[in-house]
Amino acid sequence: MTKKKSGTKAGPLRFDIETLRAAAGDKVFARGRAYFADGQVDILGIEREQAHARVAGTQIYRTKLGVVGRRISGECSCPAFSDRGDFCKHLVAVALAVNAMKPGKSLPNRFAQIRDHLRVQGVDALVETIMTLAERDLALLRDLELAAATDGKDDDALFSSFARAIAEATRTPGFIEYDEMRTWASNVEAVLARIDNLIDRDRAGLALRLLDQFFACMGPALQSVDDSNGHGGRLLSRGARLHLKACRAVRPEPVAFARDLFLRETEEEWGTLRGASETYRDLLGAAGLAEYRRLAEAAWANIKPLRGGARRVQDDRPALYYPLLSILESFAARDGDVDAMIAIRAKDLSSAYAYLQIAKLCADHDRMADALKWAEDGLWQFEDDPDKRLVAFAVDLRHRLRST
Repeated sequence: MTKKKSGTKAGPLRFDIETLRAAAGDKVFARGRAYFADGQVDILGIEREQAHARVAGTQIYRTKLGVVGRRISGECSCPAFSDRGDFCKHLVAVALAVNAMKPGKSLPNRFAQIRDHLRVQGVDALVETIMTLAERDLALLRDLELAAATDGKDDDALFSSFARAIAEATRTPGFIEYDEMRTWASNVEAVLARIDNLIDRDRAGLALRLLDQFFACMGPALQSVDDSNGHGGRLLSRGARLHLKACRAVRPEPVAFARDLFLRETEEEWGTLRGASETYRDLLGAAGLAEYRRLAEAAWANIKPLRGGARRVQDDRPALYYPLLSILESFAARDGDVDAMIAIRAKDLSSAYAYLQIAKLCADHDRMADALKWAEDGLWQFEDDPDKRLVAFAVDLRHRLRST
């Protein structure tokens, strides 16, 4: 029997040049065209109306590019796409290479060839192949270790394995530079993916313990990385989403849960669980929300009012100020209580801009007389150092009130 060759025919997949140019911009398009002209594109195969390719640039980059109608979308492993989401020159080069293929030309599909090869291998041969790769790739080895540890271990033993993996993945030997961040972040993301798998396998309680470990490790780690590309922030967001998912599975006791969340929101440096009373609202229920509010109001009462101008009180704004402000404003907004929102904002009247914010709040709720009062009070308090924005707001508001 003749073995069927794995391949694809060129022709069906085509990219509109003007759409391509609009997606990339003229400068990036020109660079991509130069890459294509220099023969730097290696088409790996076309599957499901998507082209898979490698492009030789500063490194070898993997790309995937497809089209639906006239909309072109794709992915590339280069920093321009991975860090900023830009439609890069490598994607342009791949699109031009696909368009240049003669219709009907047979193109070997290397992915399909590899799949066909692996399907006929015995299990033992596949295991040896994977282990050989894992010996060369520490990230793959760690991922396989976690996958194996998940099978049959009790929670304490599994926690030890995962905690070690978290510590190793988040470790920052020296300073992690910009161009190293993608690799570092992908290793951390692989561990988070395994924690996600624990939640799906009915081990959400263990996942919560591990996420505590993750957040504890990430704080110091982010002090030693160049996160201008946002990878660290995205990892924290991913951890926060997993925390919510695990809590939905565990359904913790509401009052104790409120106390735990409140401490996290007000003390955690990176704001990972900011807005927790809203995010976890259905889990907190009436009892948990009431406890959350009680804690916030008690802490807020201990913060001294800040004043400026002739009545200035010398007092530094405490670290708790902004988290508590956000929490209490969310409760007041949920109740539709404008007076409460004004009272919360009036805790800090140390600048003319603070008066402007309250005046705008009043105006937004159609309380024009109150808005004018706050604006004029701010102008009086800071008559020696007027804020142009507050002056302009007060003048405009007076004009509008005279016109009505």
